[in-house]
Amino acid sequence: MSKFTVITDRALERAMELASTAGDSLRHGSVSTADWVKTGAALGAIRTGGKVATKLVRRNPAISIVAAAVGVGLLGYAIYRKRQRSQGVTLEGRSQRIAAKRRHTANVVDETSDIGSDA
Repeated sequence: MSKFTVITDRALERAMELASTAGDSLRHGSVSTADWVKTGAALGAIRTGGKVATKLVRRNPAISIVAAAVGVGLLGYAIYRKRQRSQGVTLEGRSQRIAAKRRHTANVVDETSDIGSDA
C-alpha cells in the first residue's frame, strides 16, 4: 500500500469529528430545514423557469430580439435620466398656479375649544 491510501487512526478520528460537527451544526444551527426546503423550491423554480424560457426562445427567436431591444432601451433611458439628474437639469413642463380661496373669519369654527368636552 502507498502512503496515500493508508489512513492513520488520528486522521480517521479527525474526519469523524468534523463530520459530527457538521451534522450537529445542520441540525441545531441557524439554518433550519424549512430554510433548506425554501431554498430548494426556489432553485427548482429557477431551473423550471429557465427551461421554459429556453424552449420559448428556441421556438420564437423574435421574442429574444424584442426583449433585448427593450432592455437596451430601458438601460439607455436610465443612463440618460441619471445624467440629467446629476447635472441638475429640471424637467420642462407646464404648471398653473392655483389661487387660494380666502376664508372669512366668521365662517371658521374654532374646533380647539371643545377638546376634552363631551358635548
